[in-house]
Amino acid sequence: MTLVYIILVTVALYLFAGLVFAVPFVIKGVTKIDEGAHGSKWGFRIIIIPGTIVFWPLLLKKWLKGPGRSVGTAGR
Repeated sequence: MTLVYIILVTVALYLFAGLVFAVPFVIKGVTKIDEGAHGSKWGFRIIIIPGTIVFWPLLLKKWLKGPGRSVGTAGR
């Protein structure tokens, strides 16, 4: 296996994990972490899917922390 193949497989697995995460996050999670998303239409939710796929680890961390607590704002 070449280094290029390993990198491509790693990126593909990361993006696949992001896609799997994006489905439940767009349906329920976005309203849990962003008050502005309450009552948003499906058009908005479709638009945020690419960003959700790329930034899924950060969004998962924020979603697990719960509402009212921002990631990286401890002690403020």
